[in-house]
Amino acid sequence: MALDADRLMHLDIPSRSVHYSDRDVILYALAVGAGAQGGASDLDLVYEENLKVVPSFANSLAFDDSWFPSGGVELSHVVHGSLDLTFHEPLAAAGATQIGTSIAGLVDKGDGRGGIIVQETSIEQAGQKVCKSISNLFVRGGGGFGGSVGTQPPSVKLPDLPPDVVTIVPTTRSQASLFRLLGDRNPLHIDPAAARQSGFDRPILHGACTFGIGCLTVVRSFCGGDPARLKRLAARFAGPLFPGQALQFSFWHDDEGVLFRAAAADSGAAVLDGGLARITA
Repeated sequence: MALDADRLMHLDIPSRSVHYSDRDVILYALAVGAGAQGGASDLDLVYEENLKVVPSFANSLAFDDSWFPSGGVELSHVVHGSLDLTFHEPLAAAGATQIGTSIAGLVDKGDGRGGIIVQETSIEQAGQKVCKSISNLFVRGGGGFGGSVGTQPPSVKLPDLPPDVVTIVPTTRSQASLFRLLGDRNPLHIDPAAARQSGFDRPILHGACTFGIGCLTVVRSFCGGDPARLKRLAARFAGPLFPGQALQFSFWHDDEGVLFRAAAADSGAAVLDGGLARITA
């Protein structure tokens, strides 16, 4: 069914207070593949003694699908299209945040095709903005509502050159089961019947988890293990990854950081595309 553009663009989504503990921060780091075997910089992501936050944890705080029913959106028709996080300050290892969410735009892919909801979220901590998230949600069959409105998703063009760096990152078969404990309980990621209903032969990994793996890889490889150096991370979700498949990341250096894409290492099928990371010296 086509999205109701007027209803969505005037939807009032209440702001939320979200409290989190160091346990939540550590759970997120473990769910995206961090572990003490990564050395001192990785240890700081999973051990409370000198805990640092994987920056994409902000997306876990921002996640909220409670407005779907009031917006006329069916959860089973939604897959994550892309994510763009801008980091103003590092998140504290534990604390309270204020989350504000609005619908910034809609993309009409045509009658009988998909529609995209552009969701903008701001995260504040101790009265200071720490992160802005732009999340594009692809709604199957949601097109045909009369044309795109509001903010449109940006795109990143990758170089037509061999990558400067290639990195293989494994995933585990239990990774989706672990990641869903962070809040995204969409059955697509654990229930084989729900996955088949969505057109997959088995449950797929959350796009946000794949994004988090990309964030961790960037922090390890290009930030010297220091999450505070990452100022922006964006990527488009180009295809599914099944838990247990390895990711092959291709990186290109540019003046402000790196551009990247990721593919399933065994098949070469695109998983993340148009990736961009902005890094301070």
